[in-house]
Amino acid sequence: AQDFASDLEGSNVGLGFLYTKDHDGHFFIREVYMNSGAYQAGLEAGDIITKIDEKTCSETDAKDIVSYIQSKEGKQLDIVYKRGEKEYTTHAMPSVYDTSVSLRLFKDYAYISVNSFSEQTGTEFADAMQEVKEQGLKSIILDLRGNAGGYLYSTLEVASSLSPKDSVVFIEKNKEGKEIEKKTVSDFDQVKLDQIVILQNGNTASASEALIGALRTHLKSKVTTVGTTTYGKGTEQTQMPFKDGTSLKYTVAQWLTPDKKSINEKGFKPDVKVKPETFRSTSYQEMDKDEVIKKDSVHENAKALQVYLDYLGYPVSRQDEYFSIESSQSLAKFQKSHDLAASGDCDMKTWQALSEEVVLKMSKDGLEKDKQMKKAVEQIK
Repeated sequence: AQDFASDLEGSNVGLGFLYTKDHDGHFFIREVYMNSGAYQAGLEAGDIITKIDEKTCSETDAKDIVSYIQSKEGKQLDIVYKRGEKEYTTHAMPSVYDTSVSLRLFKDYAYISVNSFSEQTGTEFADAMQEVKEQGLKSIILDLRGNAGGYLYSTLEVASSLSPKDSVVFIEKNKEGKEIEKKTVSDFDQVKLDQIVILQNGNTASASEALIGALRTHLKSKVTTVGTTTYGKGTEQTQMPFKDGTSLKYTVAQWLTPDKKSINEKGFKPDVKVKPETFRSTSYQEMDKDEVIKKDSVHENAKALQVYLDYLGYPVSRQDEYFSIESSQSLAKFQKSHDLAASGDCDMKTWQALSEEVVLKMSKDGLEKDKQMKKAVEQIK
């Protein structure tokens, strides 16, 4: 409960980028968070950080580098990074940052990812929209995939940067049946756009769905949703914390769209239906330290194992919860190429190596090879 609350308060200290280690041990940037030290320094997704002050990334444990960055809050760090074939040096200052909003600018549109609705999301989103306005862009792709919600008042703030002033964002209906209109916030100004394309999926829920409902109601033809049907959570919950760090969540009301429709247990169907690639939608359970996925056996993570092998270019005979002999042979090849014992069985060490390779490949592929993102870009006129 404390970790959840901390996440929604935006209480993180660092340079403000999400990374994975590449094959050389460098920091491959997957995402740069709005207004973070990394953002202010001009770092972008796809950049590769090779050195921070005197610490070479390939020669230093990642945890030690993260601890070093956090210990330098408020002080300038020298960052050496690669973008394409060229090497650059910049300066960045670690500080408190929020992880809910990231922005990328393209020629004809801006891409804004909102992965949760925290205390700072409204302000971060408003700053992103101001950047969009200053660049003269009139279209955005708003990525709400995997955004399970957060604070509903944060939804009001985000909606305020996109909707006309004094617009109803959602209607709160309490247990007594009383309806209260929740409107845009006067502290935020609408940035007028020609087009908003929203990316959504089955994990887009609650506050995210409230935002979709508001935008579809007020901006109508300017809004196009792409992806799959959203989760369908139209209830409002509050959290009661206890001294031991646990908490109790309970429902206090339901929310309705501005035209008084409930999406609870229904969700929003997309205007343009696009299923994600199998490797993006396949889920798995955390593995125990001594757990092993054995060849020629059934395991709940065997599907993910075989899907990921296939994504990395290793042939598999099936993609379900039976781990076949043929797929095991491909796993043995993966293990051999990564200096692991080529048993053909998947232990925790192999699972971690496979997961890291998948994340790195997805990061390098970027938005350009994201099927749903491609379809979203096609909607920009």
